[in-house]
Amino acid sequence: MKRDVRITILKSEVDERLAEEYAIPNFGPCPFHKAGQVFVSDGEHKPNGLCEYAWKPIEAMVASLSHGELLQPKGTWMRDDDKGVFACVDGLRPVIMLIEAIDAE
Repeated sequence: MKRDVRITILKSEVDERLAEEYAIPNFGPCPFHKAGQVFVSDGEHKPNGLCEYAWKPIEAMVASLSHGELLQPKGTWMRDDDKGVFACVDGLRPVIMLIEAIDAE
């Protein structure tokens, strides 16, 4: 049974030390994603509004969850094997996301 996957933005951070060294002045957290935003994928497509840099690192894991696969060997990482916590690829201001398999809407 194929399932949808909910992507919840948990937080958006700024690495102040790295930003001071590499970023433009007045650099802040991600302008696209804020804690509490929720997106739903059918397991194959990027949800509207989700940044490409947030989607790319989770795309394969979203597909796996959607098809009922585990992200890791059972009981080795997360309390719930239908969930995972990941970050976008922005090293200066990563966005932390929870992905979880849910019943198709």
